[in-house]
Amino acid sequence: MTTIVAPRLSAPAFPSPLRHRAVAPIAIALLGIAISVTGIGIPSIWYDEAATIISTTRSWSQLWAELGNVDAVHGLYYAIMHIVIEVFGYSPVVLRMPSALAVGGAAALVVVLGRQLSRSHLGVIAAVVFVFLPRITWAGTEGRSYAITALLAVALTVVFVRAQSSHHRRWWVGYSALAALSGAMFIYLALVVVAHGATVVWRLARRDRMAVYFARRWALAAGAAALLAAPLAFEIISQSGQVSWIHPISDGTIRQVFRTQWFYSSYPFAIVAWALIALGVVDRLRTRDRVVLVTVLPALLIPTAALIVVSLIHTPLYQPRYLTMCAPFVALAVGAGIVALRRWWAVASVLVLIVGLAVPQIVSQRLPESKENASWSQVADLIAEDRAQEPAGTVTAFIYGNVQRHPSATSRVIAYSYPDAFADSIDVTLGTPAFETAQLWETRIPLAEATGRLFDADVAYLVTSNARDLRPETIATLAPLGWRVVETWDFTTVHVLKFEREG
Repeated sequence: MTTIVAPRLSAPAFPSPLRHRAVAPIAIALLGIAISVTGIGIPSIWYDEAATIISTTRSWSQLWAELGNVDAVHGLYYAIMHIVIEVFGYSPVVLRMPSALAVGGAAALVVVLGRQLSRSHLGVIAAVVFVFLPRITWAGTEGRSYAITALLAVALTVVFVRAQSSHHRRWWVGYSALAALSGAMFIYLALVVVAHGATVVWRLARRDRMAVYFARRWALAAGAAALLAAPLAFEIISQSGQVSWIHPISDGTIRQVFRTQWFYSSYPFAIVAWALIALGVVDRLRTRDRVVLVTVLPALLIPTAALIVVSLIHTPLYQPRYLTMCAPFVALAVGAGIVALRRWWAVASVLVLIVGLAVPQIVSQRLPESKENASWSQVADLIAEDRAQEPAGTVTAFIYGNVQRHPSATSRVIAYSYPDAFADSIDVTLGTPAFETAQLWETRIPLAEATGRLFDADVAYLVTSNARDLRPETIATLAPLGWRVVETWDFTTVHVLKFEREG
């Protein structure tokens, strides 16, 4: 039986200490996890992570009600995180730890996939590139599903390649089940299945005698997965208005594709990576070893191209971080270019260069305000310290103003993210709590209609942002009631005012 595995390049002429087949995946997985957990709790929580928190700390029935109206696209991830938080409790580190573990798992599977496609050290080299890709060093510290999408994308491809070299139907059954699961985790992972279809078409074009057989198996498996995922897909489509914030395709999209989606903010990393990808493509074409190309390149290119095309002709869907799922294939393409250098000293030098280019990105991603300039952790620390100095029995109230760049949320997102600092306090303008709205956020009432809730309060804090700044309005409303500003603090995009009652 003809398999997908073609003649491979000989290994680079340098010794490998990783002799046992299990050692390299485990070692690379541990490296990926170590990079991710380093400083994982330092960056402040930001808006997207707050959405994870407010969703996963609901009851199961409340979460189900929410997903019927919004964020069905994240439903499986929220369910997993609900269990994680129930078991371990909430903290920023707990929120982000599943992503760090997913990076480790994905790195191990990059080794496995590389071994499936080439007898060279491609798998190990690509996995090292993977754990240092700036988008992955970011995803490993993010309380969202992006690192998990990379794990599922590479796992799906490992099973796809194995299914084509196996006589057993169980691999295609597993492929179908994993494809359905992947679609439930993140609907855009269906584009990886489409990319696998492109690989199947390549085999058909070569008139491989087993190509028709495998094409039928892939079509049946992909079709079954599509049927399983269809109800969720229709629900997600019905909620498509929630991505209205995505910008249309523009000149800036070129920069996003070249740099942002996989290399974050590093132009030097992007330049080196794309040059190595080009070198790898040329080398594989020259040596007629095209198995890596026809497996990796479709999975690298098709999802990006599809999202851009749909964004151009229908509705904006392209967002750089959505393409985190393609990072394993980027690493393998870069790895192919490194392997093409042949000599061990050249390979080692390029890997050192990649690590050197990655370090500044890792450092910048671990700064307190590295996530969208969010200063929420600093605000929470300030509130906690200031409240600790108040006499015992002090009743504290909070007036939550707007939060930067998000019209539907308020600065209460800081309280959801750092609840200890805001515990046992009055939310002055709260309408319906978020848990009871079957939506993402709570509802609010005007401050002028809620001032009676300040009757028992001794201290009140206004937490607001530069956008739709509520400081003048709040001062004007509270002054006639005997409240005066006693202290102010300014953070990046957030302002805090402390009020006390005169007399």
